[in-house]
Amino acid sequence: MSPTLNDIARATKTSVSTVSRVLADGPISQRISTQTRARVREAARQLGYKPNLLARSLRTRKSHTIALLVSDISNPFFGRLASLIEQSLRGHGYSLILCNSGEDPELEKEYLTLLPQKGIDGLILVPILRTKKALRELVPEELPVVIVDRPIPGIRACVWSDQDQLSQLVADALAVAGVKRIVLVCGPRHVVTHRRRAEYMEKRFEVIATEEGPAQPETGRLAALRWLGENPDAFVCTNNFLGQGVVESIGELPRPPIVALVDELSMIEGFSTPIVTAIQDVPMFAETSVKLLLPQLMPGGGKVDEAMLTSRLVVNKAFQNRVNQRQTA
Repeated sequence: MSPTLNDIARATKTSVSTVSRVLADGPISQRISTQTRARVREAARQLGYKPNLLARSLRTRKSHTIALLVSDISNPFFGRLASLIEQSLRGHGYSLILCNSGEDPELEKEYLTLLPQKGIDGLILVPILRTKKALRELVPEELPVVIVDRPIPGIRACVWSDQDQLSQLVADALAVAGVKRIVLVCGPRHVVTHRRRAEYMEKRFEVIATEEGPAQPETGRLAALRWLGENPDAFVCTNNFLGQGVVESIGELPRPPIVALVDELSMIEGFSTPIVTAIQDVPMFAETSVKLLLPQLMPGGGKVDEAMLTSRLVVNKAFQNRVNQRQTA
């Protein structure tokens, strides 16, 4: 038989109510002496006590569970983001449910309908839907929500990268390398991040061709196969998966075009293709997401605000050599 609160109370010579308050670890537990709290927790550990989480959630109306719904868990950006958010939430006493919409609006709708019924305390969302109205038709107004990466007008609790700063980093580096004619490889334009990055590049360079499709390596591979013969100065990709597909398809050429992208590409120093990328601050994304959520979980809620992050530029040796050759020519 599993040990009960009564068993712990007998072992520590305290009352059941004292044991309950200590193990609940709420504000009331702080009124109990440090020595008593330590004694109760040690007795619970030795006896192998396991709290009845379902009973606790019914009593407190809190499950201490947060849902994270991302748009593509196969992308390392979102995989790392999920890992860091989970670690941070665990430190605050919350567990995480991870869901993946796979950039499928219908699947996103299904999750957003189902998750509130699961008794989650809050939601961190990388959205496909684009309006506050569409979100609130699926998610109750009272459920704390933080939007990540893709702002939704009217939702204040939001963290995203400054898309103009990110795009300018890449465009300025390309300009220094002498890039004028580009092939634009773009993810779906209904996704704000892909749209904003594409629009910025269209203003800065002559776009000789555009390849738009799912933000996956296959779209990048198709772009390289179709447009490499046009001899562009660069393939400019609106995310890392697209860039990966282009790089894999270019192969070994005497003077390959530059490939520009957003977010990390594994082992870029191993490629002879010149690569430039803007790296978003994933740890800060995770930290800020949790920081914006926690006040909303408190009784009465709390003040939350949006946060816009900056990115940094990374180039490989092949890209730097291309720049150096141009400057010494």
